[in-house]
Amino acid sequence: MQTEAPFRSHSIGRRLIALNAMVALAAMMLLAGIVYWRVSANFNAEHQDFLQATVARLQVELDQADGDAHAVVDEIIRETGTSPLREYQARVLTVDGDTLGESPGMDLDLPRSAFPADAGGGHPALLAEWQAGGRRFALTTVVLHGPDGAGTRVQYALDVTRDASLQADFRRVIALTLLLLIPLLVLAGRWVTSRGLAPLTRITQAAQSITPADLSSRLTSTAPWPKELRELVDVFNAMLARLEEAFARLSRFSADIAHELRTPLGHLRGELEVCLMRQRSVEDYRGAMESALDECGRLTMLIENLLFTARAERVGQALHRERFEAAQACAWIIEQQAAQAAKRSLVVRLQGDAAIDADPILFRQALINVLTNAIRHASPGSEIGIGLTTAPGHVEIRVHNAGEAIPAQHLPYLFDRFYQVDAARQRGAGRGTGLGLSIVAAIMEMHGGTAQIASTPAAGTTVTMRFPQLTGADREASIVTASHAA
Repeated sequence: MQTEAPFRSHSIGRRLIALNAMVALAAMMLLAGIVYWRVSANFNAEHQDFLQATVARLQVELDQADGDAHAVVDEIIRETGTSPLREYQARVLTVDGDTLGESPGMDLDLPRSAFPADAGGGHPALLAEWQAGGRRFALTTVVLHGPDGAGTRVQYALDVTRDASLQADFRRVIALTLLLLIPLLVLAGRWVTSRGLAPLTRITQAAQSITPADLSSRLTSTAPWPKELRELVDVFNAMLARLEEAFARLSRFSADIAHELRTPLGHLRGELEVCLMRQRSVEDYRGAMESALDECGRLTMLIENLLFTARAERVGQALHRERFEAAQACAWIIEQQAAQAAKRSLVVRLQGDAAIDADPILFRQALINVLTNAIRHASPGSEIGIGLTTAPGHVEIRVHNAGEAIPAQHLPYLFDRFYQVDAARQRGAGRGTGLGLSIVAAIMEMHGGTAQIASTPAAGTTVTMRFPQLTGADREASIVTASHAA
């Protein structure tokens, strides 16, 4: 990992240029190595063929001379003695190792000790190389057998100076070519890389043109993007859509919270200013203070609701799930809200029962918010119903009231923060802050459930909350997570 980090920190373009140049250079070196190997193999094959032909000719001379080695010496001197440029030189040795005859001047550059032992079988083998006087020789030793079976040892020295020079020139040409190829490969790699990375450059320029002031811009999906970058463009556009939605929600939230805070603060300031305009009675001051206290309570509730929604949206919010009887929890909530329901002559009825896996505190808060809305908007003297049912994989809690129906165009937005059907937002007694249902949606999202609302003039308004049921393993894991969070 540590060795890869410095390499990966360089730009993609430089890495691609370096990799392309190295791969191309390695391929050229491999090709040059194969060609050089084939050239050397061809030279060696030609040397072997020449020596075999020479050995065969000398063997014929020995056979015709009835095994007389002097005939071989005469043939060697005849072929090599008069030519200043000898293709080969040879030396004939006696059984005792003494020199019987050799090419003229051979002992000056090619001593007997430089030759290897005979290869055996009468076939030459290039077993050693020798360099003397600026010339290069391939040395071998063979044994010629006469008709009587007697052996005649012959040392051969093939002059390979020209071939060795050609091979050396070939190596120099290869090295020079590779050196010249390096900058050419770098330039070619830079050109190819720049063309290959051009779509990324266009994407970068398009992304830089997008500012928070205008998040509606998108990268065109019809541009000729490479196949590998189309998914990136789609993901980037999807991210921009989420950012645009988040910024829009943040702007709406800022405007809403400013409006919600301005109203009670305006009422509070107005009442205090009126009290200070002239001397008033104790009862007037007391009434103003009670009104101010009500506004402070409203501000406190608004701030607490805002803090709860902020905590609920935080990633990793801990849930203290446990299984409990939903009917008992609902009965306790109905009892707490009985006084508010009695003020409007409402009757709250509970039907059904179910064991639910949820955070008891959050469950009570969600149901209180829904029931408070139902009490606030139900027709006076009507009935509010709370139904508990168990469905495959989840538990449903339905809260129904027979109040005035909510227009259909408002239903998709009722769970947004501060959203209210009353566009004028005139607050009166018993009116909420517009955060109750958004808190319900946040609680349901924390549990992995859903909250829905339906409203028609004939059937009234029904809010349905679905809490998922946990398996045994999921319930144990939830308990362990809650204990760690605690």
